[in-house]
Formats: sequence, structure tokens, C-alpha cells
Amino acid sequence: MAEPYVEQVEYLDNLTKIGKKISVSKPRGDVHRDGDYHKAVHVWNFAERTQELLLQKRADCKDSWPGLWDISSAGHISAGDSSLITAQVQYFQ
Repeated sequence: MAEPYVEQVEYLDNLTKIGKKISVSKPRGDVHRDGDYHKAVHVWNFAERTQELLLQKRADCKDSWPGLWDISSAGHISAGDSSLITAQVQYFQ
């Protein structure tokens, strides 16, 4: 028998306006709802041979900017994670 699907809640570290981490982490949806500052990482994919910047169209189900063009690989930095680790995870997914 298959295990039931349990949605994982992603927690994000809250930041000050200048990017300093404060001691509060909140669920992603709460951070977006409240307009809190938080980290994200963007990995730009550039095809050197053809001099093209590779983009992707965001899924229509996204809660922000659905169906619009965006950079190729991006994501929130989960509470306690680093920019480098998150960038590597985003790029290799």
C-alpha cells in the first residue's frame, strides 16, 4: 500500500530591509502574504556557443507571476540553507 502524500511546508528565514537575517522563520505562504523580506537564488543559463540566454515559462499554477517568462532556474532559499547549496540544487534538478 502506498504512503499517503503529505505536503511539506517550506520555511524561509525573514530578513531586514538590508538583508540581515532575523531570528524568525515562517512558512513560505505566510512570508509572501505578509510581504516579508527573504532570500532567493537565481541561476542564469547562458549558451555560450549561440550567445543565448535560456528562459522558461512559469507554470500557470504558480502563486506569483503565473504563466510569465522567467530566468531558467530559481528558487527560495529555505531556512538555514546557503545561497550556494540552493543554487546547486536548483541547477541540477
